[in-house]
Amino acid sequence: MATNMMNKENTPVNPTDIACIVFDFGFTLSPDLYFKIPPPECPDWQNLIQQHIFSNDELIDNWMRASVTIRDIAEELAPIVGMKVPRIVEFMELGCKELDFNEAVLNFAIRQRGQGRKTAIVTGNMDVFTKIVVPCHNLRDKFDVIINSFDYQEIDKSVLWAKAFERLGNGIGYSQSLLIEDGEKNVMKFRANGGYAHHYTNDERFLTWLKEAGWR
Repeated sequence: MATNMMNKENTPVNPTDIACIVFDFGFTLSPDLYFKIPPPECPDWQNLIQQHIFSNDELIDNWMRASVTIRDIAEELAPIVGMKVPRIVEFMELGCKELDFNEAVLNFAIRQRGQGRKTAIVTGNMDVFTKIVVPCHNLRDKFDVIINSFDYQEIDKSVLWAKAFERLGNGIGYSQSLLIEDGEKNVMKFRANGGYAHHYTNDERFLTWLKEAGWR
């Protein structure tokens, strides 16, 4: 079994030197789309939300930086789905209460925390993440720190990672940290700041990487 892993520059680090593991949420910890429960009067609910809301990158960025809220999104959707704003908000929140997780990533996070490493979620996300997803999935019991862009009105992951390190304390920074993230640009950015990172694609490849890198 390998005893080290490599960053992009092929600098080896022993897994035992890693003090902190940072996880992205969407498509890393969870593969699910939000708003997965349709109201009876709108069976095409999730497709309409993807088509009219998530296809608008500027709108989503504004939502993740807290320039708009779920109520603003509901007002955008009202004429499209033919529903009143409070009912739209109700079903949007309901559809975030039961999400699936990538079990290999979640189990790795729980196992590493149990072995004494600090764990953090750093995510570009919306108000529903803090209000609904975190409490409904007991994430505060599973991770030491959770940083959501909406709460900090900031979508630059470099700024958010720094917030996570600050809250973790004990001198933790990039050089002792490993990022697990599906976004390749953020993986490269984390490495450029002196950290180590794995570009997550799916559980099968992740488990293979863990074994080859000496984590299993």
